[in-house]
Amino acid sequence: MTTPLHITCYYDFKAWVKKHQRSLLVAAGLVGGGSAVYYGLHYLGLTSQARKERDAARAALLHREAEERAEAQLQSHFESIQRISDTTTLPSVLPQLKASLFSKVDLSGLTEKLILGKDDPQALSQRDKMQLWQELKTLSFTRTVCAMSALSLLDLFIRIQLNILGRRVYFDTARDFMNPEDLHAPLSMSVQHKFIAFAGYLHHKGLAALVGDIYKAAEIELRGKQLKESFTLYDLKNVFVRILATLDSKRPAWVQYVLPPDNVLPEDLAGASSAADASNQFADVATSDNEVLDQLMNETRAVLASNEFHEVQAVCLEVMLDGVMEELYTIYRGSSDSGIPLAKLLPPVAGAGSTLLEHPDENRFIRILASLPQVHAFCALVYTNSSEEAAA
Repeated sequence: MTTPLHITCYYDFKAWVKKHQRSLLVAAGLVGGGSAVYYGLHYLGLTSQARKERDAARAALLHREAEERAEAQLQSHFESIQRISDTTTLPSVLPQLKASLFSKVDLSGLTEKLILGKDDPQALSQRDKMQLWQELKTLSFTRTVCAMSALSLLDLFIRIQLNILGRRVYFDTARDFMNPEDLHAPLSMSVQHKFIAFAGYLHHKGLAALVGDIYKAAEIELRGKQLKESFTLYDLKNVFVRILATLDSKRPAWVQYVLPPDNVLPEDLAGASSAADASNQFADVATSDNEVLDQLMNETRAVLASNEFHEVQAVCLEVMLDGVMEELYTIYRGSSDSGIPLAKLLPPVAGAGSTLLEHPDENRFIRILASLPQVHAFCALVYTNSSEEAAA
C-alpha cells in the first residue's frame, strides 16, 4: 500500500529536523538573541534619551532656582546697604555737617548786636541797624536752604558710595568663593576706607562753596523786599523756590561740593585710612590701590553728573521744602490773611534750618528721603550699573 504523500513529507521533515537539530538550535538562538539585542538596544536608546531629557530638565530647574536664590541674595544685600545708609552712615556725619554749617552761617553775632542796639539806642546808628537786618534776612534763608541742599546732597552721595562699594565687595566675595584660584585682587581695606572718607568732604571743604552760592542767590532774591512787608505762606514758599531754582541752574556745581577736583583727600580727612595704608609693604600694592580708587571715584563722578542724579536731587529738594513749609505753617495759625511781616518770619525760617539737621537717629527728613520711590529707584540703578562693572 502506498503511503500518502503528505505523511511521507512529514516523516521526511521530521527526520531532517532531527538530523539538523543542533544547527537549527544555534540558528534559533542567533535569531532570538539578535532580536533581543535589537529590542534591547532600542529600549536602551529610548531610556538614554529620556534620561538626557530628564537630566536637562533637572539642570534647567536647578539653574533657575540658583538664579532665584542669587537674585534674592542680591536684593537682600541691596536692602541692607540702604538700611546702613539710613541708620548708620548718614546719622554719623550729620552732627559734623550741622556744626560746620552753623559756624559758616552764624546768626548769633548779628542778633546780639541787634539786641544791644535795641537796649541802647546810641550803640548803633540807623544805617548800622538796617545793614544788620539785611544781613540777618539773607543769612536766615541761606542757612535753611543750605541745610536742605546739604542734607539731600549728602544723603544721595552716601547712597551712591555705599551702593558702588557694597556691590563691588559682594562680587569680590562671590568670585573668591566660586573660584578660589582666581588671582583677581579684591578691594583692600585701605581703598574702602579712603573711598568712604570722601563722605566728610562736604562738611569739611565743599560746604563753604555751597554756602557762598546759596548766599548770592538769597541776596539777589531778597533784594528790595522790606522787613515790614507781609508774606503769606505762599509768598514765603516762593522765595525758597526761587532761591533753589537759582542754585539748580548751577547743575555742574553739585560735584564740586562733595568731591575735590583732583580726587585727593585733604590730609586731615585721610587720617582714617593711614593705618590701612601702613600695611601696604610693597609699592605695587599701593599702586594697584590707587588705580582702583581712581576707578571708584570716576564712577562716582559719572553718577553725580548724570541726568538721573539731577532729577532725583530735584525731587529730594522739593520734598524737603514741603517738609520745611509744614514746620513753618504753625506760625501762620491765627494770623490774618494778609500774612506776617518778614522781620517776624526770620527767626522761624532760621530755626527750620536747625530742625533739618537735628536728631541724627530720629531725623524725620532722613526718613522722608528714605521713603521716596525715586530715591529707591535711583539707588537700584547705581547698584545695577556698578554690578555690571564689577562683573566685567
